[in-house]
Amino acid sequence: MLFGTSGIRGNAEKLFTEQFCFDIGRSFTKFLANRGIKGDIAIGMDPRESSERIKYDVARGICYENRNVFDEGYAPSPAMNYILIADSTVAGSIMITGSNIRSDFNGIKFFIGAREILKEDERDIENIYVDIKDNISCKDKGEVTISRSRAIDFYQKMLLDLTEYYPKWKVVLDLGNGCQSKVMPGLFDILGLGTISINDDVAPEKFIVRDTETEDAVKDLQEKVVEVGADIGIAFDGDGDRVVFVDGEGRFITGDYVGAIIAKYSDTDVVITPINTSQVIEHVGKRVIRTKVGSPYVVESMIMNASSFGFEANGGGISEEVMLSRDAGSTMIKILNILSRNKISLKDLVDTLPRFFLYREKVECPMILYPKILDIVKSKNWGCNTRIEDIDGVKIWVGDDSWVLFRPSMNAPEFRVFAESKSEEDVTRLGEDSMDFLISTKRRFMT
Repeated sequence: MLFGTSGIRGNAEKLFTEQFCFDIGRSFTKFLANRGIKGDIAIGMDPRESSERIKYDVARGICYENRNVFDEGYAPSPAMNYILIADSTVAGSIMITGSNIRSDFNGIKFFIGAREILKEDERDIENIYVDIKDNISCKDKGEVTISRSRAIDFYQKMLLDLTEYYPKWKVVLDLGNGCQSKVMPGLFDILGLGTISINDDVAPEKFIVRDTETEDAVKDLQEKVVEVGADIGIAFDGDGDRVVFVDGEGRFITGDYVGAIIAKYSDTDVVITPINTSQVIEHVGKRVIRTKVGSPYVVESMIMNASSFGFEANGGGISEEVMLSRDAGSTMIKILNILSRNKISLKDLVDTLPRFFLYREKVECPMILYPKILDIVKSKNWGCNTRIEDIDGVKIWVGDDSWVLFRPSMNAPEFRVFAESKSEEDVTRLGEDSMDFLISTKRRFMT
């Protein structure tokens, strides 16, 4: 398998070799040809140190298959999807990004039409890759790249079209030294809002690996919001498809609550979200369908169930009327529009929903141990009145409103523990006990 939860990810040096990237460029181009999709291919990247090299080698494979390549440079992932909607001459697009995984890893995501590729598309690309890999040496194969930075322009204009009237809020933007640094400061200048930007330097040596599901990821933003007396703080991940918020008191607002708020005010009757998101979404009066973790699963379920909104716990919102892939920009605009229309602060808006406490932690773990650990988790006696869901990993409900999820990552050699409860004390105990159990089980298999 080339693909994990979302895209191809792995060690930047060991997996993304010159030959591998060349063959992946060829594979995606052949995939488009097999679908009868004609036109050019656009490539963007995040600011990881390895991204430029990977982009270059993928582009060489595309050009070998006689397609033009538009080099979009540093551009948010959603901008790389939206260019397919804004420019009909672009047949497909590629984003070089490792998202939130460690900096010595990287990844590749693919887009066609108004969406990211689905799992069936991934299988087609994998099959093509198996057929062609190493058949043509990448050595001495030339490249012709046309540098036209249009994706960001299209994307920013789309976001502006979504905006409404806003009060003179004071906003702090934490750009993670990532791709949204190329979009958001200019957008807020046009909107005339008073903004302060932090971590806004797009450079490989300053790139921040940010897991938007953890509060530690936005400590700088929390402190800055309180220091300057801002109304709201907004933080983005490195490739710009996830967004989380900080309210005026410096409180971290997770992607679970961001998604639940948008769903509550959305016209959609059905909301799609993975198994690991908070149960707060069940309290907004919409039908909720749970999926495996990963945006391709959310997108696929949105299509199947005629849903116009889905989201993940990491702050990745997916709005069908915009595009069927994660987009921090339109997710942010929707929250700002809701605040403006209802003349309410972010703190008061969040407090209209019931309070749940979340625990999220991870530990490095060899992938070969995943099945063994899950078997042990399933066989453990978790007490009376428990029920188990195995949509993705193993989720154990230990009460009406308390659960713990053991889930191996498909993007990196990590095992994750998620827990939730209405009591902060209970969720801490449940999460820490479960993490201790996971670590001891892993250690048993490794000794």
